[in-house]
Amino acid sequence: MNRILKSTAAVLICAGLVGHAAAAELTVRVEGVKKAAGTIHIAVFDEAGWSANTAVAGGTVTAGEGAELILTDLAPGTYGIKLYQDADENGKLNLGLLGIPSEPYGFSNDVSVRTGPPRFGKASFEVTEAGAVQTITLN
Repeated sequence: MNRILKSTAAVLICAGLVGHAAAAELTVRVEGVKKAAGTIHIAVFDEAGWSANTAVAGGTVTAGEGAELILTDLAPGTYGIKLYQDADENGKLNLGLLGIPSEPYGFSNDVSVRTGPPRFGKASFEVTEAGAVQTITLN
């Protein structure tokens, strides 16, 4: 009987562990804020969502030097970040001539932009179970 109870307990414990996916924390720090106006919109993408602009996580923070967003419960994996400062609070990234952003923006790994958003491979980084930190400087 004692052996049956121990076996049942072991199965229940393992079943609980199998259902739990590891959760990680991602800290996004924003530098280069020239004017503390509006909010900074931060979006985190996996490879499948990068081109389609379908984020897996994100949020907003008040614009200012030292702005930081901490995302929790992110599954370990490969991600990329797109962000912009919505200085006029209209809820979108303003574009000027030829579709060039007229508000500050940035990408993970501080990838520079020449003719459109970077490819996922250049902006991607790993989030492990221990978490990750990305510091992005606004353009």
